[in-house]
Amino acid sequence: MGVKGLWNLLEPVGRRINIEAIANKRLAIGEYASIWLFQFMKAMRDDKGDMMRNAHLLGFFRRICRLLFHRVRPVFVFDGATPALKRHTNIARRRRREAQQGVLRKTAEKLLIAQMKKQ
Repeated sequence: MGVKGLWNLLEPVGRRINIEAIANKRLAIGEYASIWLFQFMKAMRDDKGDMMRNAHLLGFFRRICRLLFHRVRPVFVFDGATPALKRHTNIARRRRREAQQGVLRKTAEKLLIAQMKKQ
C-alpha cells in the first residue's frame, strides 16, 4: 500500500515529534486515514488471532480519542481525484480480478458440464 520507498526518501528530512508538541492545533489527516484502516485491520486481533470484528471502526475511534485527549483536533481530508500512480494500480488490480473471475466462470462451466454428462 502506498508509494514504495517513500519513507526512505523522506527519512533525511523527517523528524519525530511528541504528540504534546501539536496540542491545541489542527492536524490534517488525508492519505493517512487509509493507511490507518489497513493497520487496524492487520494489527487488531482477538485471543484466537482472528481479525476483530469492526477493527477499522474501533481503531479509528481509539486513534481519534487519543488525539482529542492530547488536545489535537483532527481534520480528515478526502478530496481531489485519485493520483495517477494509484489510478494505474487500481486499473491493474481490476483487470487481474476480472481475469480471475473469467477463469473461475469457465472452470465452473466445465465442472457443471462434466457433472451433467455423468447423470
